[in-house]
Amino acid sequence: MHRVAWVALAFALACDHEQQGTPAPSTSSVVPPLPSATETASASPAAPASASASVTASATATATVTATASATAAAPTSDAGLACGKKPLPDCPLQGWMKKNMTPPMEAKDYQGIADSLTKAASFAPAGYTNWASIAKDGANAARAADLNAVKAACRGCHDQYKNKYRTEMRTRPVP
Repeated sequence: MHRVAWVALAFALACDHEQQGTPAPSTSSVVPPLPSATETASASPAAPASASASVTASATATATVTATASATAAAPTSDAGLACGKKPLPDCPLQGWMKKNMTPPMEAKDYQGIADSLTKAASFAPAGYTNWASIAKDGANAARAADLNAVKAACRGCHDQYKNKYRTEMRTRPVP
């Protein structure tokens, strides 16, 4: 029962300080852990119903606030809450496809492999990404002409234009 009272008091003090614009004092070393529902019920069997309900409600509210804060802290933000794309997470679908299909021919200067991969990538153009297909086709034509600088320029042009937008809008989209 005393633990619940301490938690309720700390919660009340924190709320009071926030309203006055003063930072709430740290209570992490003062506040003991919340008791379970069983402990709360068995700790005060003779307590009046209203007192038990009030303390239990305070403990429940505090636990709810704590649980909500924990869930919010773990909730993803736009780029931080990823299901893929950054270590230690797996590659996103398009990222994995690029590593598997574009990187090896680029490193080997396999122009036919580059052209084939860029032609395939042109077919991945999402709706609203109006230049995607034409950039990939230009890169494929540059690869067929064995012009590595033009291939790299096409890749850079597509990445500059669409990489951030794609990450924001379609990061987990399966590769068609």
